[in-house]
Amino acid sequence: MRRNVLWVLGAAAVVIAVAQRGEAQTADEISYDVTHGMPVVGADIGAAIPISTYKRTAGVGGAIAPFVGYQIGQDFAFTPIIQPQFAAFSSCCGDTVASITSITAGFRLSLNEGPTEAYVGAQGGYYWQTTGPIDNNGAGYNVSGGVNYDFWPGTALGLFIAYHNAFMRPARFTTSDNTQFLVTGIEVRHRFQPLPPGPAPVVAEAAPAAAAPMKRKIILRGVNFDFDKYNIRPDAVPILDEAARTLQEYGDVTIYVDGYTDAIGGDAYNQRLSERRANAVKEYLQRHGISGSRMTARGFGKTNPVATNATAEGRAQNRRVELIVQNQ
Repeated sequence: MRRNVLWVLGAAAVVIAVAQRGEAQTADEISYDVTHGMPVVGADIGAAIPISTYKRTAGVGGAIAPFVGYQIGQDFAFTPIIQPQFAAFSSCCGDTVASITSITAGFRLSLNEGPTEAYVGAQGGYYWQTTGPIDNNGAGYNVSGGVNYDFWPGTALGLFIAYHNAFMRPARFTTSDNTQFLVTGIEVRHRFQPLPPGPAPVVAEAAPAAAAPMKRKIILRGVNFDFDKYNIRPDAVPILDEAARTLQEYGDVTIYVDGYTDAIGGDAYNQRLSERRANAVKEYLQRHGISGSRMTARGFGKTNPVATNATAEGRAQNRRVELIVQNQ
């Protein structure tokens, strides 16, 4: 029965992962996600709350659980994780203060939207009595969930809750083979994000003589995006600010905002991603004084690459947005 529970949890995780990635996931993309993953470290600190029959043996206490992992993926991420934990409970019924140490390994599945991360996780491992009335040590598992918010790039604070079920028998007032408790509180987490490549040069055609109608093509090759992302990177900000100043100077110009992706992933997925990138640039320019009526956002998926998709450097150049003058 206990093994069945763990198998169900694992199967559910696989189903969720497949459903989320769907058409976009290919062997090349998996390889890219793994090689460009991010190490993760952190700690869960909070209250340890005995539940079920374990309440007859121990009272509410506290727990600390540092962890290390490796995030694979971006918007939807899979993170293998290892996490030791020490939980100490208050004394109950005159017994020695109870404490349990464990070390478990498993995974987290995360959805990342901007600075916000929501996750669920499952782990299995070994639990043993440190102090207190426990008859035996044994295997166990935990399931958890939480929300984190990056208040600094890569560094987040959040809230979590975890349910633990250890197959060990409290010595008093019960014949149950399960020791169950909750841990809930604050998580501190840091992801070691890779440094983005430097901006590529901005290439622009020279404007014609003042007497002739303005014909100008603006190619913002420096506006690139991380894999599977559509948020504006810090290195793109000065380039887009310069574009906004140029468009303010030429107030009669209307433009296309054209988004592109690299060749990894399915056509439909990349089409949607390229549209999101184009709309992200359009919204940025709107916030900097350019009327939305002057801009048409378009997505072209993985068509029209400017570099080879056979290398990481080439794919990074293809993940881009270009601004094209319409009335030229």
